[in-house]
Amino acid sequence: MTVRTSLNAIDVSIRRPPWMLAALLCAGLHGPEARAQESVTLEELAVEGDGRGVGNGASDGRTSAAGTIGLIGPTPGYRADRAVSSTKTDTPQRDVPQIVTVAPREVITDLAATRVDRVFNYTPGVAQQNNFGGLSVFSYAIRGVPTSEIYKNGFPLNRGTPPPPDAQNVERVEVLKGPGGGLFGRSDPGGLVNIITKQPTAERFVEMGGLWDSFGQFRGTVDAGGALNEEGTLAYRFNLAAGRQGSFRDFVDSDRLLVAPVLSWQITPDTRITVETEFLRNRIVFDRGVIAINGRLGLLPISRFLGEPGQSTYQTNNTMQVRVDHRFNADWQMRLATHFNTGTLEGESAEIRAIAADNRTVSRDRNVRDYRWDTAIGQAEVVGRFDTAGIGHTMLLGFERESTDSRVLYLRSNFRTSPYAIDIDDPRYGQPLPPITIPRNNLERITNTALYAQDQISLTAEWKALLGVRFDFFEQSFRERIPRSQVDQTYFAATPRAGLVYQPLPEFSLYANVGTSFRPNIGPDAAAVAASGPFAPETGIGYEVGAKLDLYGGALALTSTAFRIERQNVLTPEANGSGFSVAVGGARSQGFELTAAGQITPEIKLLAGYVYAEAVVTEDPTLPAGTPLINVPRHSGSLLAVHEVQAGPWKGLGLGGGVRGVGERAADAVNSFSLPAYIAVDALAYYRYENFRFGLNIENVFDTEYYESSLNRFRVYPGAPRRFTGTMTVRF
Repeated sequence: MTVRTSLNAIDVSIRRPPWMLAALLCAGLHGPEARAQESVTLEELAVEGDGRGVGNGASDGRTSAAGTIGLIGPTPGYRADRAVSSTKTDTPQRDVPQIVTVAPREVITDLAATRVDRVFNYTPGVAQQNNFGGLSVFSYAIRGVPTSEIYKNGFPLNRGTPPPPDAQNVERVEVLKGPGGGLFGRSDPGGLVNIITKQPTAERFVEMGGLWDSFGQFRGTVDAGGALNEEGTLAYRFNLAAGRQGSFRDFVDSDRLLVAPVLSWQITPDTRITVETEFLRNRIVFDRGVIAINGRLGLLPISRFLGEPGQSTYQTNNTMQVRVDHRFNADWQMRLATHFNTGTLEGESAEIRAIAADNRTVSRDRNVRDYRWDTAIGQAEVVGRFDTAGIGHTMLLGFERESTDSRVLYLRSNFRTSPYAIDIDDPRYGQPLPPITIPRNNLERITNTALYAQDQISLTAEWKALLGVRFDFFEQSFRERIPRSQVDQTYFAATPRAGLVYQPLPEFSLYANVGTSFRPNIGPDAAAVAASGPFAPETGIGYEVGAKLDLYGGALALTSTAFRIERQNVLTPEANGSGFSVAVGGARSQGFELTAAGQITPEIKLLAGYVYAEAVVTEDPTLPAGTPLINVPRHSGSLLAVHEVQAGPWKGLGLGGGVRGVGERAADAVNSFSLPAYIAVDALAYYRYENFRFGLNIENVFDTEYYESSLNRFRVYPGAPRRFTGTMTVRF
């Protein structure tokens, strides 16, 4: 009997009955609204279109037939004047007392990115953390603060264990820097990622693409859209991606299929309904990377695979978002939305747990996983503009309700009694499978109800203020079936924020802000200490001051920021080695950030940034104060620049390159070894000709050996060596 068959035989369904889904949908249409709608605009949107035809995957610049309300549309070039993640309104970035780094579709295309995390290489202040053996991208650090908060159109994606987001149906990636609790609720104070998807277009088009790389990847894509009736009130967008991904790692490969249709109906000039779905299937060989031997890296080839060939993990992720946008008049707008997500993860893997005294024989355990999750979220927002005593206000009022059920079945062998050993210098695969002796089976239900308010205040032409607060009522029920235990907890949190902007010149602004965050410490650790009660949530506060400058008529945006972030009740391991945790830890991250994005000349576009982040432990039962946090470099920076010929016989030819530099980082929590600093160079070229775009990318041109991240000495993730990627798209 195969692993998947046996898991299905003991499956416990957590799916909601249809009547419950219908009730939640109705609730969303009459109360809860989409924070995804944070992607919604307040003002009549002069949507930015690139008008460049093929190769960027963007629409023609119109969000719909009417083009007046809905998600912010495509952004030309490398610079985004607006970002919805900071305020959920259509406010220019220079008027907001917070930084949002945006990677528009053109950046994704130029990098030949197939997954969203590829753009993090050129996003200042974002560092990779544990990627769960390649199954997830939901662990990274922003400004030195580890987080798993990633959103799509304002809705959380990190419920359950979904596969890494595909880049095919992505319009832009926004990285909000600093606390987002005032709008998004439970989160981390370093920031969060919000993915904005491609939306229906009025212009009819079909774009087909192909991608090949030197690691054996083959991928085909389709992006199509247009009006479905003569009036242009019914429009669609359809994205498809399918392919196989090879790897520089021995025996590691994956298959992926994405189907993402979107339908939009402009019922009246002031009312639109959008139904967006996404179906993702992913198969991948679970890969924990290489190991450090006596604290040393580089003793094994970065291609060496230490699991078992042929042991795959299968993921499914199905999502539906329904959004309703209605404009009452020129000043007031209502936005409603719901989000449904269901997914599964099933598979088997072999993972290293110990190494013998000979420094070459490692003990592994056999892991069998069956995870299932089910999420329903409703949001409702009203946005309006009004004046009081000559002072302008843009007011946002919102309500959110979330319910998530998850089931984790995790079975493994005992590496002490059944070592499942392998020689790391001369691995011999295919040994008899050890017996499963350590089962774990838990059920978790989380509900969260929230109210939030925000006021953007225009005090004078030069002075602007922002005030906001969110109230969350969080409930969790966690039941561990094996071993048998249960814990229930409730928590009420208020997360205020405030900011001030001073603009002595229209193109220059100074700002300051303070914001708070909270994140419940939930999951298995809470159940393990049920006798003494659940953990207190982690709380955070962030302070920030900075400046923003627009040059060349707004074509180039420069920012500089200094920040300080403090966290309390951070989970840390108990000193007695019990394997349980205690919520007594504290951490601090402080530093500064410099960024540039946009056009230097009509031919040259760039993204650049440098971040200094000192992220250390401030309180811990075992670690001394000042211990650096894992995977966070003090120094990191990047530069991506492209020159595109604008006229003459070589019009449409683009040549560019990028440099990524990352400083030394702690490789585990106790700082027993480090990941060395590195500099990697990338190159790219493309040519646009009529309806065609041809591209060539070289990642890690000089074949630098480096390590992206680490969880501990048995889980170190090497970076990719030199890779060639070719792309071609044609648009009809």
